[in-house]
Amino acid sequence: MKRKTIKAEMWDKVQYIFKNYYDGMMHCAFEYEGIVDEDIMRKALKQVVDKIDVLHSSFVANPVNPYWVVNEDYTDADVLTVIEDDDFVAQIQKILTRRIDCRGKLQFEFTLLKGNGRSMLCFLINHMCFDGRDFISFGKTVCETYNGLKADPNYKAKVKTGSRSARQVYRDLPEDLAKQAKMLYKNVSRTNIKLKFPFEPDKETDKSHIMKVELEAEALEKAKIRGKKDGYTVNDIYLAAFFRAIVKFFKGVDGKTPTEITSMLDLRRYLKGNDTEGFTNLTSYMPCKLTEGAGDSFAETLGKVKAALKPHKENPLLGLAGLPLMAFAFQAFPFAISQLAVRIGYTNPLVGMSNIGVIKSEYIDLTGNKAIKAFMTGTVKFKPYMQVACTTFRGEATFTISERCSDKDLEVMRAFLEYMTSLIRDYGEEKI
Repeated sequence: MKRKTIKAEMWDKVQYIFKNYYDGMMHCAFEYEGIVDEDIMRKALKQVVDKIDVLHSSFVANPVNPYWVVNEDYTDADVLTVIEDDDFVAQIQKILTRRIDCRGKLQFEFTLLKGNGRSMLCFLINHMCFDGRDFISFGKTVCETYNGLKADPNYKAKVKTGSRSARQVYRDLPEDLAKQAKMLYKNVSRTNIKLKFPFEPDKETDKSHIMKVELEAEALEKAKIRGKKDGYTVNDIYLAAFFRAIVKFFKGVDGKTPTEITSMLDLRRYLKGNDTEGFTNLTSYMPCKLTEGAGDSFAETLGKVKAALKPHKENPLLGLAGLPLMAFAFQAFPFAISQLAVRIGYTNPLVGMSNIGVIKSEYIDLTGNKAIKAFMTGTVKFKPYMQVACTTFRGEATFTISERCSDKDLEVMRAFLEYMTSLIRDYGEEKI
């Protein structure tokens, strides 16, 4: 019997091509009061995974036209591993820094940690399957299904199963804007600013780490209030803190050195309902370039960030430039050749930020188990590339750098994130 196949979409291919820059995994952990029912969680996960074919597929990097082969020979036991251990911190590092082979049967690893009267649900998913926004949606769907099964053993998961195509981004645009967007062949990934995080050059002792620093809810709320009064968004404040940390930590950088941070941009803004038809990647880049440097104070940097982002925010087609060029490369050439074209033509950002967004407590609270902590991160980058990712849960922000690096690099990463969060805290306290 012929097995079902799925077309590899544009961002599936891009994530595959960029596998030498990062591990290609997304990571997530939800912590709960009490012990989560592992049998019901396993059933919930199986129901959801069953309906998202790409999660139980194997990627075939065909040199002409790559595709996914759907696997049906997996069981309830395959979808969830249960570990009992009181040391959640150590276990999370082990679980979430693993790497899934895209050629394997399943594109995920789900683990339920239990210990000290608490539970931790850990998700590791191949980024080729979908992006951070759909990662949040996936977690919400799993928790909704768990709660549904708690109330009714016959409950059936409600999962979106439509198109994964990146072309749906044009679907709801006015006709004139859609025509313009499809002609935006300019490559926006190229930059002449090549600043690098001060990693140790030696890679002999490198291994994957997730460095995490939290900003308490009260401090973030104060920063939001002051930002609103001063005319700045939370993202402006995060970027300003990031730029100030670059000035402090990057070698040879001062307030006059041209600097740039590339942010990930969710393109669902162009879709009615702000959601894709199926679980997929629908992202782009938004560079924030300070050509005359970040300045000499936090206030000055904030002003420069706002000015730099103003033309982007006023652009009705923000983030759509370059997508036609990438699509053309995959359509015009066999995959083996288009891989080379994308590697040559597109530049992976050396310094990036991904504000993944808010994980709402009502999305992930379980019947009988209140969620007390939650965070998500992007991929584990390889030197010299680095990215700061952020999620917010119950008003508390979690900043992470996921990196294959040494223990000494890890110390610098912690100091970097702690400095960033201290600036945000001081801004809210009106100390800077």
